[in-house]
Amino acid sequence: MNRIRNRSGSQPFGKRRPLGSKSLGSIAVVLLVGFYAFAQPHLNDRFGWQLPGLNQQAEQDASPVPTGPTQPPDQTPNRSASGSSDAIDQDGRNSNADLRYGLLREIRPNEFLSPEGLRYVPGSAEGHRLEHLRRHTEDMPSRPGKHGVFDGGMEGALVTIDDAYRRAKTKQRSTKQTDRDRTIYTVDMERRVGYVGGREGKRQHHPIARRVKLVLEDTIVITAYPL
Repeated sequence: MNRIRNRSGSQPFGKRRPLGSKSLGSIAVVLLVGFYAFAQPHLNDRFGWQLPGLNQQAEQDASPVPTGPTQPPDQTPNRSASGSSDAIDQDGRNSNADLRYGLLREIRPNEFLSPEGLRYVPGSAEGHRLEHLRRHTEDMPSRPGKHGVFDGGMEGALVTIDDAYRRAKTKQRSTKQTDRDRTIYTVDMERRVGYVGGREGKRQHHPIARRVKLVLEDTIVITAYPL
């Protein structure tokens, strides 16, 4: 006698269709996610791990992916003549707008003063000490011997020179020589401030420079360069 079937023509009553592999996989994933959510904070606390939480991972997955090369942020300090960043005058305006390279204050026509009291005045073969200093912000591959090049362009060079002068005044990792009216400091900056260029620097694959040579007449900067 044929088994009794239900009206829809499906399988006999009391007999269920076995679960498929997709259903079993979904259940396994749910169980694993639940176990991970429960165990993650305990494992981090006990073993010092840094397993990401489910919410944290979701946020990372949702964040946009950069599509091109990125450049490091400009780390050159924007300092005023008082040594502070983004100084504001009494009228509420940014006083850095009146500073040369965001650092030097013009104290008389064509004469500039740094926050540390160094002066940049007309002179040298280039017509002004600042123009002479500019030669040490770019490599000169054909120049015989070594040519020190500051990192950060003119702004970076001026900040580094002020820092070197500050160290020299406090005798911090510096040496001092005198040559008639000139004072010559060699200051170990304990960090990269540029590199060595010129023909010799090119031959040596442009070694990193961590010292600064600073030549002064009183407080007038004659020259300065990394070495």
